[in-house]
Amino acid sequence: MAEVWSLFGAAWNDFSRTWFKLIAADTVYKLAAFVLLTPLVGAALRTFVSFSGDAVVADQDILLFVLSPIGIVALVVVAALGLAIVALQQACLMTVGFAAVKNHDLRVLDALWFVARHLGSILHLAGRIVVRVLLLAAPFVAVAVGVFWWLLTEFDINFYLTERPSEFRIAAALIGAVFIGLVIVLVPRLLSWVYALPIHLFEETRAERAIAASEERTNGHKRRVSLVLAGWAIGSVLSASLALGAVGALGRFVIPRAQSSIPLLVLAMGTIVVFWSAVNFIITLFQSSSFALLIVRLYSDLGSSGAAKLPDASGRTSAGPRWIVSWRAFSAYLVVAVVLAGLVGYFLVGGVQTEDDVAVIAHRGAAGRAPENTLASIRAALEDGADFVEIDVQETADGEVVVIHDSDFMKIGGDPRKIWEVTFDEARAIDIGSWFSPQFSSERIPSLAEVLELAKGKALVDIELKYYGHDQHLEQRVVDVVEEVGMASNVMIMSLKQQGIQKIRELRSDWTIGLLAATAVGDLTQVDADFLAVHTRMATSGFIRKTHKAGKDVYVWTVNDPIHMSRMMSRGVDGLITDEPALARRVLAERAALSSLERLLLEAAFWLGAVPQEPPPEADLG
Repeated sequence: MAEVWSLFGAAWNDFSRTWFKLIAADTVYKLAAFVLLTPLVGAALRTFVSFSGDAVVADQDILLFVLSPIGIVALVVVAALGLAIVALQQACLMTVGFAAVKNHDLRVLDALWFVARHLGSILHLAGRIVVRVLLLAAPFVAVAVGVFWWLLTEFDINFYLTERPSEFRIAAALIGAVFIGLVIVLVPRLLSWVYALPIHLFEETRAERAIAASEERTNGHKRRVSLVLAGWAIGSVLSASLALGAVGALGRFVIPRAQSSIPLLVLAMGTIVVFWSAVNFIITLFQSSSFALLIVRLYSDLGSSGAAKLPDASGRTSAGPRWIVSWRAFSAYLVVAVVLAGLVGYFLVGGVQTEDDVAVIAHRGAAGRAPENTLASIRAALEDGADFVEIDVQETADGEVVVIHDSDFMKIGGDPRKIWEVTFDEARAIDIGSWFSPQFSSERIPSLAEVLELAKGKALVDIELKYYGHDQHLEQRVVDVVEEVGMASNVMIMSLKQQGIQKIRELRSDWTIGLLAATAVGDLTQVDADFLAVHTRMATSGFIRKTHKAGKDVYVWTVNDPIHMSRMMSRGVDGLITDEPALARRVLAERAALSSLERLLLEAAFWLGAVPQEPPPEADLG
């Protein structure tokens, strides 16, 4: 253990002597990566997505796209570009670190040029390691997929996630065991390859030979290597947690004391964000640099063959960085920091709405009060003042459009049959309310027509088209039912499947349609849709502004706590999809009583962690 601590001390000494060069090398490289590689990644994604025939690939289509030949090529290209960034960055930092170990004053430009000369071979080495990892992992992944397919595909996945039957627990245990087995097999191999990059760089050894040499030289030293890397991982997590926690604590101390005026609050918020960004930059730099320096120290102390060569350093002896900064330079830096803080604060404030214009959309009815997608949940949503009632529709075996989310009745009725395997009358015989509460034992699966009749004149209806590969004429039948009930001007249609909403567009070009998405590849705002219904993690202020600029509304799902409701309202979403429409109404009422300054403070409190992010549903706003 003393040897491990000694190695950490030596690496820290290397960092203290070269931190300025590490910052410069890391920054130059990241800028180069941003300028050169980021456009390539974007171009690769746009090119490959264009082959799908759509402007964007979202959610379930992503899986189908990735499994296609074009998708596999896209995945390989994007992964290779990401790997190139990491491999070249580490090579550059290791070069600076190795010069420090040898006490030579290597210029940053020398290190960058040295890595540039070895670019192709570095990527070759990294590619070989990745291929070996994939070959080792493939059998374990295949077994995990087999377990999932064997135990968790008989019924709708929502049944397993909600009820967690014995099959779910067995599958979780087996997949966990497979993962542990993968770790046991993979970690020793990764440890045996830690010297591969420095051997390749500093001994000019071919990629395949560098890997073999690393395996030979780590024999007998894996315990020390593992302790060093485990220490690095623990230290990285702790330092990041402490540093970012300290920034959050500072913000929670400063911002409430700046609430006397909006300009002061704006400056305080901007200062904290700039400070947080600087701390985050330092943390990421320290993590990547310390990893490279530790690997170089391990290589120098335990894995070097004595044939290692430095890039041309012209025999200069290493000297520490100069810390002297003139008062004029310090004043200039301070002015720039204050201006930057003001601009950042202004940008943050610009993303906070001071007035709310948000539709309350009851998810599967008021699913928090009554069993989802039942007439009881629709009635509850209407009582709670929902602007929209959101429902899911599918077809039965005899072509009836019914309101249900899952592909089968297991979660809501304990019946394993699929929707497309039963007639409407057979479906109506299933109790779909008792699972929620005995008082709803009379609830039965409703038809789309019944829900529309109930909501007519009281609320608009958001119809989600559900596709499980067995739909017959879902789009046309939905159109027919809506028009028969006379609700054509009071519905909107959405789906995860782009082809579905486009079919609705072809049938009724004037209807309001939207795309559901939890994740996407490509520009989601280019989709032919009137609104985008996205997961909250996608609903950033920038995304919302971009979507509004494209002339589309933004709805977010599924938001069931008051803090996140208020957060989304502040960002300017057009609709909240929620199981708790009454709570959303209460949040809107409470926000209406807040001043602009109070709204800013509420937003600041959220991103500083001064309020819980997942309070219980009954918690009051703020």
